[in-house]
Amino acid sequence: MQCRTCQKWRVVPSKLKYEQIRENIIQVPFSCKYVHGWKPQVTCHDPTDISEDNGMAWAIDIPCIPQTPLGWERNITLRSEQGTRFADVYYISPAGRKVRSMKDVERYLEDNPDYAARL
Repeated sequence: MQCRTCQKWRVVPSKLKYEQIRENIIQVPFSCKYVHGWKPQVTCHDPTDISEDNGMAWAIDIPCIPQTPLGWERNITLRSEQGTRFADVYYISPAGRKVRSMKDVERYLEDNPDYAARL
């Protein structure tokens, strides 16, 4: 994630921590101070963890999406460079079924009311 203060990129230690930060990024902007939870000595004066020229694909995720319910997973798959959309978002149910759209999620919950009751 990018620090709002120094604009340096910091590696978040887990997908869960990333989702927790992203869920409230508008209300609580990310900064190097937040990194103290997993790297106590990091400040804005330290070098960036990663740089844009390291050959990685970069994408900006939508902020403030609520975390998925317990047992569910949200995955982002990058598309090829020629596409009109850069990525697809999939939700993986606790049973391992991949659903792609909110309509698919609704159908899945209708067909599996036990999971709907947990939400």
